[in-house]
Amino acid sequence: MKEEKTVKELFSSYSDDILNYSMSLLKDSDDAKDAVQEVFIRFINSQSSFRGDCSYKTWLLVITRNYCYKKLNGKTNQPVLIDENFPHTYEPKLEEKITLNDALKKLKHEEFELIYLREYACHSYQEIAEILGISVDNVKVKLFRVREQLRKYLK
Repeated sequence: MKEEKTVKELFSSYSDDILNYSMSLLKDSDDAKDAVQEVFIRFINSQSSFRGDCSYKTWLLVITRNYCYKKLNGKTNQPVLIDENFPHTYEPKLEEKITLNDALKKLKHEEFELIYLREYACHSYQEIAEILGISVDNVKVKLFRVREQLRKYLK
């Protein structure tokens, strides 16, 4: 019974994060909703293998990433535009949105994922490293390079 409560609590706490992350990877709202369900099914089935090396949220996002990449099956897709799913308090002008979205479209899928995890999902470098399975230093270097690319695109 306690496991069931834990799953319910985790679903309540993190289902929106999983949905947004899935949407950023899959670019389809129905697929993203399916991903949320599939992630929690996989979580339940593999709960005994959780070692506690990271937070539940990080582990759920790793499961999400693995599921979405498997679903994409190596296809290259364009990232979701910012204004479709990520409302912010600052409302940029239409021209700024178009320019930023054009720049984001030029990024490789992995580059967009780094920007999404850091800038929109507000994860720490450590969390991103755990989700992507790379070192914190590697995350910092890659983010620096992606930001430099975006600056060049926006000039």
